[in-house]
Amino acid sequence: MSDDSSQKQSRGPMQMTKPVKTDVFFVVDGERLEAQAILLAATLKRHLTPNQTAIAYVREDHADRLAPLTRAVLDRTGVEIRVIPDTDGGTHQPWSSPYPQGNKILAAAEPREATVSVFLDTDTVLIQPVDFAAQLGDALVAASASDYSATANDDGSWGAFYGLFGLPLPDERITLRGGRQIESLPYYNAGVVIFRERMGTKPTGFGKGWLADAVHFDHHATPGHDRATIDQFTLPITATRQGRHVAGLDQAMNYNIQASGDETDDPLWIAHYHNIGVLWAHGPTARHVVECLLDVISDDELAEYIDRFFIHIKRSRLKHVLRDVQAVRAGQAAE
Repeated sequence: MSDDSSQKQSRGPMQMTKPVKTDVFFVVDGERLEAQAILLAATLKRHLTPNQTAIAYVREDHADRLAPLTRAVLDRTGVEIRVIPDTDGGTHQPWSSPYPQGNKILAAAEPREATVSVFLDTDTVLIQPVDFAAQLGDALVAASASDYSATANDDGSWGAFYGLFGLPLPDERITLRGGRQIESLPYYNAGVVIFRERMGTKPTGFGKGWLADAVHFDHHATPGHDRATIDQFTLPITATRQGRHVAGLDQAMNYNIQASGDETDDPLWIAHYHNIGVLWAHGPTARHVVECLLDVISDDELAEYIDRFFIHIKRSRLKHVLRDVQAVRAGQAAE
């Protein structure tokens, strides 16, 4: 049995709706994510609308190690830096063992004044403005179906997972986006997650609920799943516990360019590149990101970015894209 509501088509990147206060947040934890965050922040600067603000969450044990360049670019692009409390590096709590992906859930549980929150993986970039609130419709939470399945994504494992929370398996099924496009129990990519902080004036508690459920799952689920996917296994469970389903986002809202080839004529609103070399190989997206970067960084800072983060940014490929964009800009200036 399938539920078309989970596979509904997105409403488009921008809608003429009443502005809704929206916080877009991501995590900066280590040099690799700093290199990615600078690219993401540059695209947010260009495309966020006046009712949308950006937040970068940093672990306590990394906050003092943020590069001055990273801080400068985040400040210049209007991204507020917030520290995730109780992450001093002396413990992996509340997780049973180190779980870096859990930082997004810890951040999701932090208080925000917005009506809608949007989590973005740091290896994403915004390609055009998006009315995130419109993507939700009347749903509590929205995400894109996963491209591929995962270890323990089977009825038996899901039955045990839902059973941890006293829940039966849902009837709903979705179609995964990649490979053989198999039918699956609701299983979503957690690289782009939109959720309501409030319905009317009442807090939903979704972020805190997701954290509580993920911690419970981590400590009590039978081994056999990949711990890196705890966020994706618990996302639909938390929605179910709150009496909702996860609304399906259009593929363009979380477009895996690594799985979709170097070039595409399909619309992209948010590109998810996973591997930065893949980003620089994807011509239109690469040029767009570099154009946004050049708008917010000086020549000296660009040189520092390339030198400081060279291990993480595929420096030679980036320089190739830079030359193309700079040549086009020089030609435009000469006209």
